[in-house]
Amino acid sequence: MKRFLMLIGILAQFFWIMQNAEATSFTNRVLREMPVQTLGGRQVWGDVYAISDWRLQHNILTDHYRLLDTKDRVHCSGSYKVCKSAIDEIADQQMLAWQSEHLVVLVHGLARTKGSFRILKQELKEEGYAVLSVSYPSTKGSAEDHAKRLQGLLTGLKGISRVSFVTHSYGGLVVRSLLSNHPQFPKHLAINAAVLLAPPNQGSVLAEKLQHFFLYQLIGGQGGQSVTPRAAQNLQAVSIPIGVIAGGTGNKIGFNPVLPGDDDGIVRVAETYLKEAKDHKVIKASHTFIMNNQQVIEETKRFLVSHHFKKISD
Repeated sequence: MKRFLMLIGILAQFFWIMQNAEATSFTNRVLREMPVQTLGGRQVWGDVYAISDWRLQHNILTDHYRLLDTKDRVHCSGSYKVCKSAIDEIADQQMLAWQSEHLVVLVHGLARTKGSFRILKQELKEEGYAVLSVSYPSTKGSAEDHAKRLQGLLTGLKGISRVSFVTHSYGGLVVRSLLSNHPQFPKHLAINAAVLLAPPNQGSVLAEKLQHFFLYQLIGGQGGQSVTPRAAQNLQAVSIPIGVIAGGTGNKIGFNPVLPGDDDGIVRVAETYLKEAKDHKVIKASHTFIMNNQQVIEETKRFLVSHHFKKISD
């Protein structure tokens, strides 16, 4: 028991250090000639403005900002005013612009990062879309909190007239929360569609079982409490074309024998169904890497165009 408690203590310190890295720089710094690499802290930073893979981020612990380039190097840190001025100047100098007026917003899952969409992002770019893989502190806040931040980011977009969403797991709840508040959605943006990958639309039984365990609370934070069945029931219906892709084996066992019915290892197929969805498809893929599955990628691209998945007759 003593060794177990020591291990818990070490893990707690590790996650604290990783999440709070770079949280102490309050001074306005413009580093245009010598940008520095970030050191972590992905679960305390959230995107508030973006253009062509450059992003302005806010630290939810210290309330200061930083400007990152396409390689995630810091070019400026400090106040919003200083960092926004820096990105505006860089955008003018380098003539930064989105690849298309149709932006696909990728929203990662709980405790994940924008890097999880690397393959899908590249394929969507090759299709001619502008693509933004959003960074947000998924463990620090509810789905509604993250939806409000995403709404603010979308409001500030320039050169975009149409938007679609592709989400993974918890990211689906964030986007559903955003779209259920449709009257507040930025008026200059037309919504095309949303593809939800492995979303716990009905809530997750696994999350419900783990919600009181210390390690789950440590890693999942408030976001982990937002994927329980009770929390998921609070989301309202969405009136845009939605396609749901669930991971599973196609039989009654699934990847995780502990979970009843078919599943992707974490979310059961039955938990992914959404009443207002236009289409639903089960593909043999695990929860963690479903966004890298080539069939999933092809079906995602298909739905963004036709608003349905491939049928037997297609």
